[in-house]
Amino acid sequence: MQRYFVLNNSSPVLDDRDVFHIKKVMRMKKGDRFELFFNNKIFLAEIESLEPFNFNLLHEIIENNELNGYIRLLYCIPKGEKLDLVVQKAVELGVKEIVLINSSRSIAKIESKNKNKKLERLNRIIKEASEQSKRSEILKLTDVISFSKITDYPADYSFIAYEKDSKCDNIEILSYLNKIKGKTINILIGPEGGFSKEEVEYSCSNSFISTSLGRRILRSETAVFSLVSLLSYFMN
Repeated sequence: MQRYFVLNNSSPVLDDRDVFHIKKVMRMKKGDRFELFFNNKIFLAEIESLEPFNFNLLHEIIENNELNGYIRLLYCIPKGEKLDLVVQKAVELGVKEIVLINSSRSIAKIESKNKNKKLERLNRIIKEASEQSKRSEILKLTDVISFSKITDYPADYSFIAYEKDSKCDNIEILSYLNKIKGKTINILIGPEGGFSKEEVEYSCSNSFISTSLGRRILRSETAVFSLVSLLSYFMN
């Protein structure tokens, strides 16, 4: 059954895009039902009329499709459309929060003058991915920060994916996997050019655990998918 997310919790009102999708894409009729995420709950809704469009909330649906734990992705902004893809897949894989970072080697940066427009676009992607993947809550897109602000986000365990840390080679991350259920986990992923030496040292001096994702060099977005998939498997 199709699910729609209402991000404005003041009233259960679908936006024009959702109404268009119901009428023209799903071709729903009077009496058809859909699921509605509203006020951090999921309801079963039934269409009362199409013109004008009205629906009734029937009852709350009790379910939990979320991970047993809290994954926060601290992601250094990549170039091009990679960010859109990463945000979409992070939603599908169960990430609870994304914090975007303007790091020293981020080629593309989100500046204050275009931040609101960019975040609005990303929040639309989050909404659509949440509906498609049947999330039971909405991912939180927090802010765009400088690298030094990563310490503002405490966690039970914090990992930085660093390809030059050969001594780890997945041993470090594997030793933590049976401890993460129900915990808050930070994962810090660099942009295409990786982290600077100073950023790695700053992270490790602030309780981040440096870990390799294997012997091969992964693209920025691949590193996200690899590490989040591994963590989410052990949080299910």
